[in-house]
Amino acid sequence: MASLDLISSGFDAVRQGQYRANTAAAEIARAGAPVNPAAAGSVPLQAATAQPVASTAVESNRPVDMVSALVALEQARQEVEAGASIIDTADEILGTLIDIHA
Repeated sequence: MASLDLISSGFDAVRQGQYRANTAAAEIARAGAPVNPAAAGSVPLQAATAQPVASTAVESNRPVDMVSALVALEQARQEVEAGASIIDTADEILGTLIDIHA
């Protein structure tokens, strides 16, 4: 059914936007963190589960490009809004189809 494909596309857009926002937020947060030579090449762990946050090592010694991080954060916001709009549209279509069929 086409409306389910739309809902799936909307959720994918929201997920991608959330990932982009998390990545950009981590970059922005890293800008204020002091450079730690011991942390270079380490993989950060989640506080609650002690599982690796990412599969790649943290590059704590490279400079942070704040402009790119802020642009990515804005792109993430727009992606999430677009995904939510797609989900809303698919919901309306599905509701209309149910009303017509009933």
